[in-house]
Amino acid sequence: MYYTMHMDNKLLTNIKEKLINIMPYENELDTGFFGIKFYRRNNVDLTHICVQKPCIFFVVNGEKHINIGSKDFFIEKGYYNITYIDYPISSYFSNISEDNPYLSIYLPVDNKIISEIIKDIEDIPNNSFKGISSHKADESLLEAYERLVDLYKSHDNNTFLAELTLKEIYYRILTGPAGADLKSLFATGSQSNKIYKAVEYITENYNKHLTINNIASKVNMAPSTFFRIFKQITLVSPLQYQKRLRLYEAQRLMLAESFTVTEAAYNVGYESITQFTREYKKVFNISPARNIKSILKGKPV
Repeated sequence: MYYTMHMDNKLLTNIKEKLINIMPYENELDTGFFGIKFYRRNNVDLTHICVQKPCIFFVVNGEKHINIGSKDFFIEKGYYNITYIDYPISSYFSNISEDNPYLSIYLPVDNKIISEIIKDIEDIPNNSFKGISSHKADESLLEAYERLVDLYKSHDNNTFLAELTLKEIYYRILTGPAGADLKSLFATGSQSNKIYKAVEYITENYNKHLTINNIASKVNMAPSTFFRIFKQITLVSPLQYQKRLRLYEAQRLMLAESFTVTEAAYNVGYESITQFTREYKKVFNISPARNIKSILKGKPV
């Protein structure tokens, strides 16, 4: 037991040192391999608000705090977190500095690879997924992550090897404690899979008028069952989920595309500027105009 923990710590230190060498400054580095990214953050004060796409991120150093709905999640170094669906989240970092930065490795969830591996593994237990999950990376998974970092450092065209390593990471995760959750999410016809499809539908139609009955019928579920299971998985109600998507997209439009408050509100589906401003302030604790002005000045949200 001591030997395994010692090896885990050594592997984690190796990955940390290699990432710092690759990214001497704050960075969001696209590796060029299948959407895989390396992150370095030095600033503990900045709160990041976004819609988190399905992904697996492994915290190499530092600590990450995530808020979804009314629940908070804490991911420390050496742990990987899986976001299975699009989650409107806010997050921030702790226990970091310029000399001891937050470091993580981001992998987008690849439905095709996961489905292929699930098909070939018979002993993944059945489960009903609830929420997001975070688990400690074991030695075999750490070794795979270190090889992935080494492939980037080599500067060779190692796309083939990167794909093999990526598949190994998925395999290690699927045969670990998160395997049952992923299986339930991608098993056609399961309640979790139906919610996954419902999230896709809401995401594609977030700026339209939606009702619980309408969404439930799209995934062939009774409205009461749909509402209950949806909230178990996403941690918010379906219409709260839609509202968060609208507000986060409105913020993005005002920041990235210079939309006015009125333009952003109408673009994401609001018919009343008063309602938009009220709901925006409830989520962000500040009015839209002041929020955007504060961010553009470089102040934390």
